Amino acid sequence: MARLFGIGRGPRRFEFRCECCGSIHRGSPSFSLPRPEHVFDVPEGERDVRVVANDDLCIIYPANGKPLEETTYWIRAILDIPIHDVAEPFRWGIWISQSKEAFDRYSETFDSDQSFDGSFGWLPVHMNYYRNADGSWPMLECHIDWGSAGKRPSVRLWECDNQLYLDQRDGISWGKAIEIASPLMHK
Repeated sequence: MARLFGIGRGPRRFEFRCECCGSIHRGSPSFSLPRPEHVFDVPEGERDVRVVANDDLCIIYPANGKPLEETTYWIRAILDIPIHDVAEPFRWGIWISQSKEAFDRYSETFDSDQSFDGSFGWLPVHMNYYRNADGSWPMLECHIDWGSAGKRPSVRLWECDNQLYLDQRDGISWGKAIEIASPLMHK
């Protein structure tokens, strides 16, 4: 009898009927970019020379004539947002900007257990739902927990008033997860 009213039920599996295509999408949403958004600021003809990347690491060198100190370093990580009463979170595969020192330390120990280590980073938010009130893209401070060998690092945003931080801290409703995911599923 308790199960009829939802009492005693554990977290559910996320699924919804899509208003765009009519299909039932099962499993918590997960979206990622194959490269940091800043790669696309580099003219296409220069990317082979100025961008060095794999699935986990990326270095973007400055244009000719610019100081080498303007090189940017990126680590691919996971930002989870809990969905209320759902077993699996809404997952974002994101790229975090790193200092050269943190990037070097991370890449040198990449194949090792790094669960004891982490770093400060900047998350350039390029998620439509999380723009600033003025329409600009925020840069959010965060901590990266590097994690164990073979697992992507996880991100914890620093306290701020951006909705992405609030959603990571408090979780989101089933309906909000659908609202965020639907347009991304059918680009």
